[in-house]
Amino acid sequence: MVRSFLFFFTIIVFSVNALATDQQTIEVEVTGMTCPFCVYGTEKKLRELEGVEKVEVSLAKKKARIIMKEGQAVDIIAIKKAITDAGFTAGVARINGKAVDAKE
Repeated sequence: MVRSFLFFFTIIVFSVNALATDQQTIEVEVTGMTCPFCVYGTEKKLRELEGVEKVEVSLAKKKARIIMKEGQAVDIIAIKKAITDAGFTAGVARINGKAVDAKE
């Protein structure tokens, strides 16, 4: 009986968590990158930020895509600073497709 209860409780909890996604995706234009080492350095700086789950930087698209861990707040200023610290210029930022204006 107790095992049955725990089994169903576990299934319900995981089902609710799977449906409740508060992940935010940030895309930032990045200018100045010219080689794969530029991409690597930018990815490394962005991965060091708190709450970041995944980072993809595209040399061809000149963009960085950052996926935050579920429930983590986005700090656009910190993201742009990480790009600048990597040696590049951060441009327009979008959170879940909506442009945001962050003054440093």
